[in-house]
Amino acid sequence: MKKLVLTIFVAFLLLAAFQYLYVGSSKDLPQKETFEIIAHRGVHHDFYRNNLDNNTCTASRIYRPTHSYIENTIDSIQAAFEYGATIVEIDVRPTKDKQLVVFHDHGLECRTNGKGKVWDNSLTELKKLDLGYGYTYDDGKTYPFRGKAIGKIKTLIEVLKQFPDKKFLIDNKSGNDQDVAQLIVETLLAIPEDQQQNIYLWTSDETYEYIRNAVPAITRLLEPRHRQKDFFKAYILSLGLGAVDNKYKTKGLGLPVEYTKYIWGWPYRFLKKIYDAEARFYVFVNTEDDFKQISGIPLDGIITDHIEVLGPHL
Repeated sequence: MKKLVLTIFVAFLLLAAFQYLYVGSSKDLPQKETFEIIAHRGVHHDFYRNNLDNNTCTASRIYRPTHSYIENTIDSIQAAFEYGATIVEIDVRPTKDKQLVVFHDHGLECRTNGKGKVWDNSLTELKKLDLGYGYTYDDGKTYPFRGKAIGKIKTLIEVLKQFPDKKFLIDNKSGNDQDVAQLIVETLLAIPEDQQQNIYLWTSDETYEYIRNAVPAITRLLEPRHRQKDFFKAYILSLGLGAVDNKYKTKGLGLPVEYTKYIWGWPYRFLKKIYDAEARFYVFVNTEDDFKQISGIPLDGIITDHIEVLGPHL
C-alpha cells in the first residue's frame, strides 16, 4: 500500500513538474494582427501603495515628479498617445447638473482646492478648480503643481471630441447608478458609430448590459475582476489540464507580469489554451525589466501605469 501511495505521489509530482516547466512553442500560437498598449490614467504620477485604503489621498504620496502631467487631463491623454498608447484609460464621475467629468476621486479635497463630492458641484464650479492643488511628494513641504492646472477638468464629451480617432477605456466610478448609466449612453450616442467602436467600458455587469443595449458598438476590454479571479483559480487548481471554458470566448483576461510565474505552462501552452477559446490576454507591466519578460510573446497587449517609461521601448 505504501508503495502504491508513493508511486501515485511521484507520478503527481512529475505531472506537476511537466505542467509547470514545459512552456510549449511560439509556433503553436497564431500571429497577432494587433497589439494594444493601454495607458492607465494616461501619463500620471504614481504613488506609494503601502497601507492604502479607500480614503487614502494618493495625490499626497506621489513619488518625486519626473514630468508635469496630471491624470485625466487633455495634456495627459495626448502625451500617452504620443508615447505609443493605443488605448487610454480614463475615469468618469457625474456632476450636480448631470454632466460627466473625467475625474477619478469621489471627493475633491485630495487633488483640488475644491470641497465636497464631485456630484455636489456643478460643471461650472468644477472647471474653476486647480486640478494640481493637492499633489505633493515631500509630505506637504512643497506642492509643485499648484496653480498650473486650473480649469483642466474636462467633460467626457470634450475628451472624446478632442480625440475622435482614438480608443478609450472608460472606467465608470459610479457602479450601478442608473442616472449615470443613462448619461454615459447619451454621451456615446452623441459621437459617430465608428467612434463608438473605439470605446471600451469598465463597469458593473448591470450597468454594462444597460449601456450596451443602447449602444451595441461598445464592448469590454477586460472581464470584471471577480470573473477573472474565478478563471485563474479554476485554471491553477486544475494544474492547467483543462481547456478554457467557451464562456470566455471573445473575453479579455489579464495578469500582472509578476504573477505569470504561477501559471501552468506559461507562456505558450497557456496562451494556446486562451487563443483556442478565442479569448484575449493582456499583461500588466510597468518597468523596463517587466517589458523584457514579455518581449516577443504574442500577447493581445499590455497595460501600464508608466507609458512614459515604456514608450521609448515599444
